[in-house]
Amino acid sequence: MTNPFVVASKGKDRIHLIKRARNITNRYGLTSALMDLALQKFSDLLEKFDCYATFPITAVALKRHRKLINKYLGQNIEFAVHGYNHVDYSQFDPKSQLEQLQLARDVFERVGIKPKGFRSPYLSRDDNLSKAIETAGYSYVSNQPILWEVLSQDDIPLRAIVAYKKALAFYKPWKSSERLSIPKLCGKLVDIPVSLPDDEILVDRLSGSTNLVKKTWLNIQSQAYHRGELFTLQLHPERIGFCADSLSAVLAEARVLSPAVWFARLDEIAIWWKTRLEATIDISNSEGGQFNCIVNGPSGTTILARGIEINAPSSPWTNGYLEVNKMNFSFKSSIRPIIGVTPSTSKELVFFLRQQGYIVEIAQQPEHYSIFLDQYKFDSNNEISILELIEETNHPLLKFGRWPNGSKSALAITGDIDALTIWDYVYRLFGR
Repeated sequence: MTNPFVVASKGKDRIHLIKRARNITNRYGLTSALMDLALQKFSDLLEKFDCYATFPITAVALKRHRKLINKYLGQNIEFAVHGYNHVDYSQFDPKSQLEQLQLARDVFERVGIKPKGFRSPYLSRDDNLSKAIETAGYSYVSNQPILWEVLSQDDIPLRAIVAYKKALAFYKPWKSSERLSIPKLCGKLVDIPVSLPDDEILVDRLSGSTNLVKKTWLNIQSQAYHRGELFTLQLHPERIGFCADSLSAVLAEARVLSPAVWFARLDEIAIWWKTRLEATIDISNSEGGQFNCIVNGPSGTTILARGIEINAPSSPWTNGYLEVNKMNFSFKSSIRPIIGVTPSTSKELVFFLRQQGYIVEIAQQPEHYSIFLDQYKFDSNNEISILELIEETNHPLLKFGRWPNGSKSALAITGDIDALTIWDYVYRLFGR
C-alpha cells in the first residue's frame, strides 16, 4: 500500500507539508466534535439556499464515525465513496483496485448507504481504475479535474508559485479553454469533472484571503453559466468556517439567474445525464414546410428551438433560443432544423453531439439539413471547436437542453471527507 506521506509529497513542497500538519491540528480534534460542527454549519448553509451536496468519505472513516454520519442521512447530503482507505488507487493493480472498491461498498451498505458514486483520494485515476469502478457497480465517478483559468498573476504570490505549479503537475487537470466542463457517459459510468482551483489550492497553497476565494468561485460560476456547463465546486467541510461567505456568495448569485442554474448532487447529475440520452423526438414532414414533432423523454426534458416558427406555447430562453413548452408540437421550416451526418462520420462525434442534446440523423442529402457534418475523425480536443461551429452559424436548430427544466447550467457542491479526527490521520500512516 502506498505511503500517504510519499503521495502527499508529490503534490506539496516541504513548507506546505509542514503547514498541512499544522492545519490538521487546528481543524480537527481528538474527537469528532469539531467536524460535527463543520458538517452542521455546511448543512445549514445549504438548506438556506435550498441546495444539496455530495460528500465523498472514506469507508474506514465512515465505519469509525457511523453515529455522526447517521445524523446527516436523509437530509441534503449524498455520501459517496472516497475509497476504502485514503490512498492512491492508481498505484494498485486492477485486481486490488476492484477489491478495495468492493470493500468500501460493503462498509457503506452495512451502515445503510447505497453508494452511487466514487471519487478517488488525490483524484488519482487511470483506465484500469475506471473499469474497476464500473465493475464494482458504481454509476458515476468524479476524478477528472478541470482548471478554470480565472486566476491572474496578482492572485498568485511569488512565494506560492512553486506550490501552485506543483499542485497542477500533480493533478494534471484539463484546461477550461481547451475542454468542456460537462459529464460524459463512458460505458455505464458517468464521468463528472471537478473544478479547480478548489479550497485546498486557494486557502492552503496560495494562502488566499476570503476575498480571493469568493472572487475565484464567482468567476468560475459566471463562466460555467455563460458556457452552459457544470461547476463542480470542491469545498472540504473542515474549511467551511473560512469559506462560508464565499460559498454563500456563489449560491446567492446562482439562485437568481434566469434561465436557472440547476443545483444538484452528483448522483442526480449522473441519473439525469443517462436518462436524458434516452429522450427521443419523432419529426415527420407534412405539406408546405410543416413538421410535426412528438417528444418522449424523462420529466424535466427541455426542448429548445431557434430560427423556426413554433406552433406551440414557448418562452424566450437565451442565445436566440425559445423554450418549447409542449412535448407534442408542430413548426414551419424550409429545412430540417437538426444535424445531418454522413454514414462515415465518427461514431464518437455522433455520440458526443447526442450527449450535448443535439438531434442527429445519418443521411446523404446535406441540402435537407440546417447543419451537415462529414467528419471521420474526432477526439476530445475538437469538442469546443465543433460546438462553436454549430452554435455560431445561426442556422435553424431544434435540440434538447443539457439540463432539466429549462436550466442553462448546473452547480454541484462537493466536499471530500478525508478524516473526522486527528486520530484518523494517524491511522492512515498504518494503512487503516
